Amino acid sequence: MLNSIRQEILDLPRSLTETPEKGRPEYEAVVRQTRWGEGPVYLVGSGPSRAVGLTGAYAFESLLGWPAIHHTPQAFEAYALPALPRRSVLLLISPSGEETGILSVAQAAQSRGAQVLALTAKPESPLARSADGLLLYRRFDQQESGTMSLVCQQAAVSYLALVAAQALKRPQPFQESVAAEFDKLSGHVEWVLTQLADVVRSLVCELKGLRVLDVVGAGFYYPTALLAAFLFRNLIGIRAQGWEASDFISECGDKLERDSLVVCLSGSRCRLKKVVHQAAAQAKAAGARVVSITDANDRELSARSALSVLLPSLTEIVAAPLMLALLEWVIYQTACERDRSAGGEAILPVHSRRPR
Repeated sequence: MLNSIRQEILDLPRSLTETPEKGRPEYEAVVRQTRWGEGPVYLVGSGPSRAVGLTGAYAFESLLGWPAIHHTPQAFEAYALPALPRRSVLLLISPSGEETGILSVAQAAQSRGAQVLALTAKPESPLARSADGLLLYRRFDQQESGTMSLVCQQAAVSYLALVAAQALKRPQPFQESVAAEFDKLSGHVEWVLTQLADVVRSLVCELKGLRVLDVVGAGFYYPTALLAAFLFRNLIGIRAQGWEASDFISECGDKLERDSLVVCLSGSRCRLKKVVHQAAAQAKAAGARVVSITDANDRELSARSALSVLLPSLTEIVAAPLMLALLEWVIYQTACERDRSAGGEAILPVHSRRPR
C-alpha cells in the first residue's frame, strides 16, 4: 500500500502539468457551451470531494464574482432540488464517476432542466457519459479510491473557475497572475517533494506517536485543512479534525490540552490571515505546540509557531493545493516511519530533476 501511495504522490507534478496544458482548451470549450444563468453555481461532492466543492465555491466567488453553493448529494436533493430553477448549473465532483448519490443528483437535476458538469478522472464513467459537460483532471496512478488525487481535484476545480473568469469576464491583472502561478504549480510541487527532506523529517518527528491533531485554516486553506485531517485519520490513524479558524477560536482554542499539536495553514496573501494568527496565538497561550505552514512574508504567524514551514509566496488559490501536496508527503512519510518496524520504508529524499 505504501508503495502505491508513494507513486501517486510522485506522479503529482506530471498530473498537474497536464491541467493547464490539456485541461485549458477542454475547460474553455465546456465553459463557452454552458448557458450560465443568473442563479448560483451548485457544487456537489461527497466524502473528501465535498471539501473540494468548497474550494470551487470560493474560486467561483472570488474570480468571477458569482454566488456559489456547495452541498453533499443528500443535502442537495433534500433542500436545493425542489427549488432548482431551470438552466441552473451544477458541477458534480466524483473521482470515479460511479457514486450512487452523485448519479442520482445528476439525473434529478437534468430532469428539472439543469445543466450538469462533471469533474472526474474517469472519462468512461456513468457520470462522464451522462453529463452535459465533461471536465477531466489528470492522474497517472491506477488506484480506484483516488484518495491521494485530492491535490489534482483541488487544483482542477480552481483552475476551472480561472478559465471561466478569463473566458467570460474582462481581462484582469489578477487573473493573469493566478494563471502564471498555475503554470508553475507542478514545479513548486516537485520542489516540495525533492528539496524539503529535512523539513518533512521535522514534521514527521512532531507527528510521531501523536494521537490527536487539530488542523486550522481560513479562506482557501480551510478546505485544505479539512482534506489534510481526512488523510491523517484514514492513512495513519490520528484523530485529526479540520477547523475553520474562527470556529476553532470560539469552540476550542482556549480548551486545548497542554502539549497538544495544532497545525495552522495560511499565507501572507490570504484574505483571512489575521484570523489564523489569532487562532495560533490562542492555541499557544493554552499551552499547545503550534506548527505553521505559510510563506516567508507571513512573519506574524511564524513568530507564534514552534516550527514554521515556509513555502513560496503565492495567491491562496494556488498555494492551497501546494500546501496539500506537502501534507500528503508528510502523511506518507509518517506512515512509513510507523511501519518501519514491520519492514516499511525509511524517510528518504526523492531524487528527481531540478524544479522548473
